Formats: sequence, structure tokens, C-alpha cells
Amino acid sequence: MTGHAKKRWEKIHPGIYRIILPLAGKKPGPVNAYLFTGKAVTLLDTGTMKSFPVLERTLGELGMTCADIDQIVLTHGHIDHYGAARKIVAAAGRDIAVIAHEEDRTLVEHGLEVPRLQFIRYYRLMGVPLVYQMSLQLVHWIFSSLAEPCAITRFVSGGDTILMGDYEAAVIETPGHTRGSISLYIEKEGVLFPGDHILGHITPNAFVMLETDFVLPRRMSQVEFYDSLRKIEEISPRIVYPAHGEPIKDVGKTISMFRDQFLLRQNSILSILAGGEFSVYDIGRKLFPDIRGKRLPLEIFLMVSEVYTHLQVLEKEKAVEFEEKNGALYYRKSG
Repeated sequence: MTGHAKKRWEKIHPGIYRIILPLAGKKPGPVNAYLFTGKAVTLLDTGTMKSFPVLERTLGELGMTCADIDQIVLTHGHIDHYGAARKIVAAAGRDIAVIAHEEDRTLVEHGLEVPRLQFIRYYRLMGVPLVYQMSLQLVHWIFSSLAEPCAITRFVSGGDTILMGDYEAAVIETPGHTRGSISLYIEKEGVLFPGDHILGHITPNAFVMLETDFVLPRRMSQVEFYDSLRKIEEISPRIVYPAHGEPIKDVGKTISMFRDQFLLRQNSILSILAGGEFSVYDIGRKLFPDIRGKRLPLEIFLMVSEVYTHLQVLEKEKAVEFEEKNGALYYRKSG
């Protein structure tokens, strides 16, 4: 390694290495891919297509190449987790298994969960101004430039096990961040790899789950996200290695912080609605008044998803109600 090269790997457990891959922006920060050496050489998540040269160089520092990898396991179908999978398979020059949950198949194999027209309809209903609707289409295009669709060769679900390196890892279904998010748990070691479901430095997004045949989502991301957290609480891992940020040693404390943040967000939305009737976009701009700058379209994407998924829960609890006006949904407090 050259004198000025930044070391991007560390040994975190016998036969397991964390590889830190660059990702633009401060949040969620660099991607942690995990390399398991031994009987079944496994790469857990891949980083984006653009970070592939860094991954390839880091494998070299560890005395390996893509051809040494037997399988790629994907915690979920977001670009920073599957984006380089196809390049790795091509560079290996041989068959490499690509493993994921079937619920994220469309994301990994096609790059989008639903057709682009469905996103446009959704943004209109959320009350996003036309100028930002156009910017959001640009965001989706930029996202697609960071990943190449890749065929999944093996689907797993809760209760399955995967030999990763020399470790048997149990698959735990942890939907909420995406439909098909999974966590991998090595019970004998008390070690959990949750992808983006648990992060120590920020609260993960429970992204809206759009439908191909209906504009509004039927599934409730926030409910599924917190149901999945309860599964993790039940196994009580000794240590958690997330897909972004540093290891988490007190997972109970982190989950408690998530719940506090959830209640704070719910109460903040209700406080805003005490002042009248607003679209999802308008609620978001009041809730996050400081978003601006180059990342504004991306921040609007995240904002709208977060606000709407919270409103889903509040509507289920009959705390809010809505009606459609001029092509957008307007929410108010019930009663």
C-alpha cells in the first residue's frame, strides 16, 4: 500500500473484514461491506458501481481478487448495497452466487421498484411542486447511474441459513427500510449484520413502499420497521455491525433512541396539523425548514417518504384524516 493511500479495511472478527467504501454525502456516510474468508468466501453488500475500483484495490491489499469470491449476499436492494454486484461477477470471470430476498428482486434486477410514471403520480399526490417533481426525476436518474442491475441467483427468507466464510448465519427478515431487507445473525458469536436497519449515528429511513397497480402504498413501512426491531431485540446480539457507521455494542439503547425519535416525529406532525390542513410536502417543509442547497431534491425525496409513512400510522390510529383536493392529499387532525 502506498504511503498516502487511506486504509479502507479492518479485521473485526476472525476471518471477517470490514471494507469501507466511499459514498457521496455526509449521511448515511461510507458503506461498510463485509468480507468473510474461509470455506465460502462471501462479500456482504458491494457498495456502488462507482466505488468498485476502491473495492477491487482493497481486495488486493487483502491478497484477494474478485475471482476469489464465492458469493455475494445483499442485505437489501438499494444502490449502495448492490450497485457493484454485476461488476464483481464480471471481473471474477466465473459464476458467483448473488443472494437476496425475493421481495427486493425488482430493485436489484431492474433498478426501480415501480415504473417512473408511478413515482410522478405519487409526488403529485404528496403535493410536491412541479419544479421539484422534475428535479426528483433527475434524482432517480442519478441513482440509476450508480448501480448496474444484477440477476439474483438464490432467494432466501427468514429461517434460512447461509454459510458465510466459516460461519453459519441465520437469515432474519427485517422489512421496513425496504420490502426485502434482511439481517444476518451469527448466533454462536452473538454478531448481527443488519444492513441499514440499525445505524448508530442516524435513524434509518422506513421508505415508502409504492405499488405497481395503485398510487398509494398498501404496506406501512414504519409499522414493519418497528416490528423488525422487536425481532432484533428478542435475539439481543452482543454486537451489531451496520452497513454505515461504527459497530453498535448497546443495541437496546439504540433501539430505544429510535422509538423516542419516532414519537417525537409523530407529535411534531400533529403540532403542525393543529395549525390547519396541509399537504404532505407542506408538512415536510415545516418539519424540516432547513433543507436547501445542492442536495435539496434528494432531501425532498427523503422528507416526503418520512412524512407520508408517519401519516400512514397516524391515520391508522385515527389521529388524522385526509381528502384529495386539486390532485393532492391534504391532511388534518381528526375530529
